[in-house]
Amino acid sequence: MADKTIKLTLVGEDKSAGKTLRDLGDESERTGGRLARMGEIAGGVLTADLLKSAGSAIVDFGKASVEAFMGAEQAQRQLEDAYARFPSVTDVSIDALRELNSAIQAKTGADADDLASSQAIMAQYGLTGQQIADLTPLLDDYAVKTGKDLPSAAEDLGKAMLGQGRALKSVGIDFTDAKSVAGNFDQVVAGLRTQVGGFAESESGSAEGALRRLTTEFGDVQEQVGEQLLPVLVQLGEGLLQVIDWVQENSDVLTPLAAIIGTVIGLVTAWNVVQGILNLTLAANPIGIVVLAIAALVAGFIVAYNTSEDFRRIVDGALNWVKQTGQDV
Repeated sequence: MADKTIKLTLVGEDKSAGKTLRDLGDESERTGGRLARMGEIAGGVLTADLLKSAGSAIVDFGKASVEAFMGAEQAQRQLEDAYARFPSVTDVSIDALRELNSAIQAKTGADADDLASSQAIMAQYGLTGQQIADLTPLLDDYAVKTGKDLPSAAEDLGKAMLGQGRALKSVGIDFTDAKSVAGNFDQVVAGLRTQVGGFAESESGSAEGALRRLTTEFGDVQEQVGEQLLPVLVQLGEGLLQVIDWVQENSDVLTPLAAIIGTVIGLVTAWNVVQGILNLTLAANPIGIVVLAIAALVAGFIVAYNTSEDFRRIVDGALNWVKQTGQDV
């Protein structure tokens, strides 16, 4: 009797309990759907943000690479200019100095281009090529010891050759002006060998030294990239200017194409990402904007030509007009 009572009670209460469970299941499904949609949206936003960041990083790296290459070229030109202006340095060939700089870079992580720029600075103070070659490793030691960049350190050593050795007191070198470059050179070299000789090489094994070496190696990579990228950008820039001139000269023919191009590009889902990258790099990266603008224009043109019969007709007509005009001239 008790068993039947329990069963009847459960059956009687099933209507309200079942409804509650069904409502809970429906709400769970709706919640799951909302979460799924939120995940899709978040994923889309994340993907777009990642693409923007990646695009910006690529453009920034390209710009920095071109600047690094131009800086390296400038440093080497400064050394070449010193050889043309100061005959006293020609007792050692410029190639020998460059080989020395590369060897120092391999040993201590000093940038060979910065060393070349520094040698050009020291040449201005009346040093011979051999004196510069002897002083260059000590210059690196002095720069690392004092935390100065190589060109600034070269200025200190150059002034010391003229008897102005105040800066060298920071590393314990105090000398009496010999009233000649040769006399001061001997004192400065002796003092540097005693106070800082070998310091750069010993520091190359430290964390700071490893960072210096890594920075120099990364700079070399950027220079190589910049060397390859610069001619391409120059050609692209010249080509873009020609395109702009052509568009201005033929605006009456190309104006009707604007609406069609805008409509087709609006159908390309990647445009939002491209637009985001353009907005991100417009102000700070003129090189990047040229590259991306050309890519976007070419992509939109190809899509429009392949998908719109009206667009093909207008383009073909425009090209035929240009061809006919050229034949008539």
